[in-house]
Amino acid sequence: MSSLNRNQCLKFAAASTFFALTAATPVRAEELAQNLGPVGPEAPILTDVGTKRVLAWYQPESGGCAVSAVAWNRSDIDGTSTVGIRIRLDPGEIVHFDSSYDVKSLNLQCAADAASLRVVDNGELVAFGMRDAKQPVTAGVSGF
Repeated sequence: MSSLNRNQCLKFAAASTFFALTAATPVRAEELAQNLGPVGPEAPILTDVGTKRVLAWYQPESGGCAVSAVAWNRSDIDGTSTVGIRIRLDPGEIVHFDSSYDVKSLNLQCAADAASLRVVDNGELVAFGMRDAKQPVTAGVSGF
């Protein structure tokens, strides 16, 4: 149990450090780092969803992906807009995040055997027939 607590503390520290560095650094939005994956366990996915900045990572859990994501307004320097979510995905499942304000979205997919997590484009989902075979899991968070 202490290992789980240690891992959670390390993840929170990494997310907090990243947030503090990106929020305090005055750079243009197009200069911010992007990583759409695929990424391995505990490696970050970094992207923008409309006016929000998103940091997501996962850890393998019972053959699936225990995904954690944190989002905030890019212009928020004091962190008051920060929201987070944790969800478990089975291999092949997708979590779909919608931004209600600017109608942008982010889709994260767990790979087979929880080998990776990646951003999946809406067009890509349709191209692979995933809309009909298995609807994505939808996570709605106020202000995300």
